[in-house]
Amino acid sequence: MKKRPTIENHHDSKGPELIEADAERRHMEGARALVIVHFALALLLPFIFSQIGGCQPEDGILPVDFGPPVAESIVDQALNASTGNMDPMAIEVGQFVLITDTQELAAGASRAITADTGQTIIDRQESSTEVLLTLIQHRQTYENGEVRKVSTEIPLRIDKTAATSSDAKVMFGPNEDQVVSNSYHFRPEVDRMLRDRSPRALTDWLRRAFVSTNSAQLSGGELIPQDLQPHNSLQTQATRITYHRLQQRVATEAPPLAVQQASQCGGLPQCQLQVHHVSFDMVFWENDVPDRLHWTFAFSPDAPYLASTLNRCVEGLASVGTGQAKLLVKQCSTVMNFKHR
Repeated sequence: MKKRPTIENHHDSKGPELIEADAERRHMEGARALVIVHFALALLLPFIFSQIGGCQPEDGILPVDFGPPVAESIVDQALNASTGNMDPMAIEVGQFVLITDTQELAAGASRAITADTGQTIIDRQESSTEVLLTLIQHRQTYENGEVRKVSTEIPLRIDKTAATSSDAKVMFGPNEDQVVSNSYHFRPEVDRMLRDRSPRALTDWLRRAFVSTNSAQLSGGELIPQDLQPHNSLQTQATRITYHRLQQRVATEAPPLAVQQASQCGGLPQCQLQVHHVSFDMVFWENDVPDRLHWTFAFSPDAPYLASTLNRCVEGLASVGTGQAKLLVKQCSTVMNFKHR
């Protein structure tokens, strides 16, 4: 098998971490025959649709019971409780994170790694009003057996006043291509959420994007890149959105394996992290027809800010390319390694 190229780091060599990501991906090469699987799964679409809440109920069939609705304010509280201790002011030069994006079809029948992303802070400048950071991002995407490498220098800005409030955000931009061309696509609003790497901005987007057309006028909204703001043109066509099956728990867990194997476990006491798990269903209703997305998050205030969203997954019906067909898809971004500095 042809050896895939690895990313050349622009600043501090992170080759081993990305080589580890490549090694794990090699164990999953069998999942790369996705085109064949697509056609096979297409034959199962009627069955898949009948098992989940993203399809229109047929006559005589009772609609899916999503359980009692949960107030959006309760979902907001759960996310805020999990992310409230994430402090972007703690970002230091040398902070590093490696994130792997995966995609599953039909409840795990097919799984593939779609991208590996390494991010390193290489500069920090501070004034009385703001902190200006420079981040180098090396990203590898895998599509049809080809590896595409993109290195980007990304400016980050933290407003010191905003950083002391619940609306603290970090600007990630410019926003380069985050989605491979043949990826599956959820609703445009959700796809845009999935492109954001800033934990606080991501959860804020999720909490507020569908509240009202006024949600684009956020306090400190200039800290969110323009293409990530919930503009009116991006508002969902759904007549209403409901939330269900909210679950949350806090656990003490081991960090990613690469961190465990690092010297002194990256400085983590007892090599453990406090992890906040949050999950819920988000149901879009169009003419009383439901389209359900299931969100799961794992946050940790003990991880460096860039890695504090340890895991984020969304699962639901997604379009196949530009066509009208839809499949049950689960997309996840998982932290594989990190360094505080």
